[in-house]
Amino acid sequence: MKYLFLCTLLLLSLSSSAKRHKKERGLPRTEVGLINNLLGCLSNKDTANYFNLFIPFDTLWQYVIHNPNQSPEATVQLKNLKEHPRALIDFDPAYNGSIIRRFAEVLKKGEDSGIHWKEIVLQHYQLYKETITSRSLQGYDLIAPERFMGYIFVRDVLGRTTFCISVSEIQKVEGFFFGGQLLNILEASGIDQFHEKELAEQKYFDWLEQNMKNEEAHADSLKRGLIDSTAADSIASVNSKTALADDPNEEDTLKKRREIVDRRYYEGKFDEEIPVKLYVRYMKDLRTNKITSYDGLYKFGDQVEYAKLNITRDKDGIWIMDDDPPVGTMELELKYKVYTGSWTNNENQTGYDVVLNQKDIPSARLQQFDKMLESGKLGSVAGETAAPKPPAEPVVEGMENTADPEPAKKEEKKVPKKKKAKVDSDEE
Repeated sequence: MKYLFLCTLLLLSLSSSAKRHKKERGLPRTEVGLINNLLGCLSNKDTANYFNLFIPFDTLWQYVIHNPNQSPEATVQLKNLKEHPRALIDFDPAYNGSIIRRFAEVLKKGEDSGIHWKEIVLQHYQLYKETITSRSLQGYDLIAPERFMGYIFVRDVLGRTTFCISVSEIQKVEGFFFGGQLLNILEASGIDQFHEKELAEQKYFDWLEQNMKNEEAHADSLKRGLIDSTAADSIASVNSKTALADDPNEEDTLKKRREIVDRRYYEGKFDEEIPVKLYVRYMKDLRTNKITSYDGLYKFGDQVEYAKLNITRDKDGIWIMDDDPPVGTMELELKYKVYTGSWTNNENQTGYDVVLNQKDIPSARLQQFDKMLESGKLGSVAGETAAPKPPAEPVVEGMENTADPEPAKKEEKKVPKKKKAKVDSDEE
């Protein structure tokens, strides 16, 4: 059955691989040639050509079956590869979807970090020989005698910043270079700086994930009855009284018991045409040191003032953002620093598609958002101006004024174009 499976794979991939590597004259013979091809794919966001940088599985399999090295040691090593075809399959993006997925993730993360892909130029690169550590790959050096991992430094000419891209599995097979699996991208001018930022990034994600899990586990315990709701209320009441005992001003004490641990700002659109701005804060309880609450502000269209949001996150990771007062509700999913979902009117159930991307803004603007949330006095933010109005048509002496003779009416607030309300199938 194992050999039948392999034969099926070979037949399926034969056609595509012939097209991908029919003309060897187009393949790079140096590592810098492959790196330039790799950066070209990033600059043009070219997934198809990135796919073609990798050697097909059936080509590697032919090198295993018909390898000219017939020494006893080589025979043993090639036999090991024949028994572990999965290790070779993982080098081909036609079967290993994570290769293309990471390419897309690096593109997106670079954009979120402010890189202008069209304006990148190669500064320098550092490659290191990649050794075989997996038992299933023992003998692969007979196929690819040179394998590298390392770091590529690119300069964003427009943004005047340097980024480091980590890469692995650059392979030399039959005198040509293939591969280049992308791993991560960070703004860094050296390897040490890249490692420091990557470590800090990983610690933050681990901390955030752990806090989210603790929060969800507590909610699940209440839901499943593992913690009696009456007992939980009693505990909360006792803790509240204990914490408030030293301060007659309950509201001030409640503010002291929480700490803002993260602030995020997003911009995007409703229905791909109505501009939206969103500000979200993450807060932890000082007693438990866990993220327990969120709040935020948003505005859309021609609104001048921000509206407050009551924000929660359910056990499935969906963010629920309710207008305060409750005019509408956003249900959003956060992935790769992008919120996607919908806004729904609570009264007539009409809605809009929502896409919001995380952006960087000055700290002074964040302080203004915080001041509004803490004081409860909502309004506009300094530095944000409404779209300029067209100048009034000048009156030319001796010519009839073509402007509307009626007095200008008070400008009505623009309302976003609404989708038709969804009708429940039972009602139909």
